[in-house]
Amino acid sequence: MDTSIENVEKCLLYNNAEERDVIKQYFTNPKEIDKTKKTIVFSTPSETGTSFFRIFEPMRVMWKHFRDEVNFVYTENMQPNHMKLADLIIQHRAGNLHSHFLSVSKMWPKTEVRPLIVHDVDDNEFNLPKTHPMRDIWYMSGKDKMSIQSLKESDIITTTTEKLRKTFSQLRTGSKNVHIFRNAFDWELPQWNLDKKKIRDEMLPEWKDAEDPIIIGWAGLTSHFEDIKRMHGIIKAIHDKYPNTYFVLAGMALKDTAVEIHHGDDGEKQFKEKEIENEDMLYRNRVIKVYSDIDKDRIKIFNALPLEEYAKFNTLFDIALAYVEHNTFNACKSEIKVIEAMHYKIPTVFSYYGGYKDYWDNVPENLKSHNGIKFPVAIQGTMPKKWVEAIEFWIDTIQNKPDVMEKFNELVTYTDNAYDLNELTEERLFFYLNLIEEFNESEVNRIAKEYGGGYF
Repeated sequence: MDTSIENVEKCLLYNNAEERDVIKQYFTNPKEIDKTKKTIVFSTPSETGTSFFRIFEPMRVMWKHFRDEVNFVYTENMQPNHMKLADLIIQHRAGNLHSHFLSVSKMWPKTEVRPLIVHDVDDNEFNLPKTHPMRDIWYMSGKDKMSIQSLKESDIITTTTEKLRKTFSQLRTGSKNVHIFRNAFDWELPQWNLDKKKIRDEMLPEWKDAEDPIIIGWAGLTSHFEDIKRMHGIIKAIHDKYPNTYFVLAGMALKDTAVEIHHGDDGEKQFKEKEIENEDMLYRNRVIKVYSDIDKDRIKIFNALPLEEYAKFNTLFDIALAYVEHNTFNACKSEIKVIEAMHYKIPTVFSYYGGYKDYWDNVPENLKSHNGIKFPVAIQGTMPKKWVEAIEFWIDTIQNKPDVMEKFNELVTYTDNAYDLNELTEERLFFYLNLIEEFNESEVNRIAKEYGGGYF
């Protein structure tokens, strides 16, 4: 793979997985480390949607704007060399290696400056609801305990929502070292600049000739089955009342797996991933069953798309839904579903809960209404009535009230600006650099006081 600077620059605004992998490999195996600069290591146990937003994208955009300031290193398999190399390690999510190297940092030679460790997380990993598909395996593998260790023992915590900040602060008595960096977007990427009509014609050719269609959509992954199930009553009511409405549910699992737990001869738990064979238990089939009373010609269910392309789903919608079941885990979810849809100028009806509530509370009041009528987007409650009324408002608005849509687009502009990763990156990078500077000064002073200097 060509990971020359020239090719990385060509792929920086990637179109596909191959181009993004060029960037990832460049940072995973850096050809040169400038020892006169600070080094930040971005670590995740594996790539997921959360690591994409919390690790990969911030690192890529920092490099795009400030490549001469810092050495940037990325890893999905943290090793001792990363500890030796780093001034700052950002560990995203709990994991075996993260716990191990956090313990290593506590045993660092007292005459040397150790790397500073930031624990970055955008979920409550020690309090999963009973409805979460990963709950049993998570607790049996001890990930909840790893999460608590990382939250208690890391030097700094960075997270996404006010709820998470408050929760994590309780585990760090007397500490204020919990900071919010909200998930944000590089709007320059191709997937955020798609031709909506072109993508619709490609992905929904069967609705191309429908009369005045209004497409109502939801996009998410497999941990949201309860949300999809609870939305059924809302969608069914709209479906029955408005024959020109069509529905998209996007993000079905490409492969359904379950984890089997065995005990080895030494009594240790062993975890083995196995593909689900029971057709009734497949995620897509479970969703189809819930929505079996919706006209089959008016609903489309799409498999998940790669991280480089998933924004295509938002181009399909006229109205988007961001419904979440009310529980402690979802109270910690970030607001990205709303921000993604809004970017494509889609009225989005969402739960006034968790990160979605944070978003709406921060919006200036003058952008929340038009001619004295409040935009019904942030819905307090889970029962269908308010949701149905909000969707009805936007159906009528899209069809008959261009002045309201024009005012709504002011909210879109505000949202784009507030969540533009390019504009937020400098603050984030220099937060990290200040952490390093202050920590290194404190450590050098400590070594000088306790050991008479000798730091190299």
